[in-house]
Amino acid sequence: MLAVLLAVVTGIASAFAAFIIGNQVTQSVAEPLVWAAATFVGTTTLTTHLIEKTGLLE
Repeated sequence: MLAVLLAVVTGIASAFAAFIIGNQVTQSVAEPLVWAAATFVGTTTLTTHLIEKTGLLE
């Protein structure tokens, strides 16, 4: 359970960073939200995959 929480927190942190960067780079409101959502999904999936591969999540 702790490993899943780690994956979600990592995803949230990266999504927040992507939103801030997207907000500085683009003029549209929707683009930073898409960047944040895509980054959250990608980072959470990658972290969960790596946790499964290392054996922390069974």
